[in-house]
Amino acid sequence: MEQHQRPYFADEELDMLRSYHLEHPRPLPREPFAGRVTAAFNSLNKNRRRQKSSFDTRFMQLMQGNPTLSEIYELSTRASEEKAIDGLMFLERAQTSGKYTPVELARLADSERTLFTQYKNQIPTSKRRYLRHLKLTPLIIVDTNILMDSLVQRLATSLQLNADASLDITGVGNFHNVLLNRAKDGKVKLWLPKVVKSELRALAKGKDQLRGRFSDSLVSPEVLESTLTEEVIDKLVDDVLSDFSTWKPLDLHMEAESDNPENTEAVTKFLIDHYDIFDELTAMKRTRGEPHRTKLEGNDVYPEAPDIGIIKIAMHLADQALSGIGTVLVATRDGDFTLVARAFEERFGFGVVKNSRTLNLWIRS
Repeated sequence: MEQHQRPYFADEELDMLRSYHLEHPRPLPREPFAGRVTAAFNSLNKNRRRQKSSFDTRFMQLMQGNPTLSEIYELSTRASEEKAIDGLMFLERAQTSGKYTPVELARLADSERTLFTQYKNQIPTSKRRYLRHLKLTPLIIVDTNILMDSLVQRLATSLQLNADASLDITGVGNFHNVLLNRAKDGKVKLWLPKVVKSELRALAKGKDQLRGRFSDSLVSPEVLESTLTEEVIDKLVDDVLSDFSTWKPLDLHMEAESDNPENTEAVTKFLIDHYDIFDELTAMKRTRGEPHRTKLEGNDVYPEAPDIGIIKIAMHLADQALSGIGTVLVATRDGDFTLVARAFEERFGFGVVKNSRTLNLWIRS
């Protein structure tokens, strides 16, 4: 028996790049970008012999003219029988082609929803992030640093402080309010793994860190100490955990299942592949103190155990066909996630959001 390396072709990524100039916040010219994407796709098809190529060729031939809705739907249906995501992507591309009226676009969207309903159990959440016209809801795993911002704001309210003025001069701490508002509007689902809940409770018990967040506020030490009681903090922590838990997994063993040898090996390889980034990040963190790091291959520059746990959970969720969920995201300000956000998306199929701007890129109105 011989082992051969099988190349992976990022078809869906190329599909989405075809319409990138239409979806960017600022108007962008179609050429030469779209032409180069088409050239890359043509080059890809020349080097592959499989059924999908005939579907791609047929779709491109159709789009050179003025295809009817029936022609697009028939081709999409046939392609879905081979691979569900391919047929749905044809409908996605048709809707961004600029060839159809608003009424026709609505019919194409209905066709896409119908086809998705038929094949949704075959499409993992990591692939659904390309299906932008379905308006599926993002599932957001909220990291501890975001929860701490919410906890501190609630403590400030207890102290009758203006938290936005006194504690958030740079504006970095408002993201937790954005997440809660989006969840209230039904735009996102929020979820906290056990590792995040445990970490927040542990940090809340260490009052020194909470005191430090109020160092620039106009509150006397006596008033601060009288407010930072165990009873008050526990109540506020419970409120935070409740407010940021708007989604409940059907599989109660999901977190344990994510911590398997295959995921561990994949995450370890990913971290080692990005050693240079984590090395520089760790050096920056050490200028502010000695951070908790994980040692791999003799180098203690990698994310600590709870963060690695979150990565495994996110990649495990992205690999599932979650009901009503369009993508899996991790909301965090931690550089261990944000500096390699694009790499996480490409390798494991989940995204990273750190502020309102990056979140809005994933929400479809």
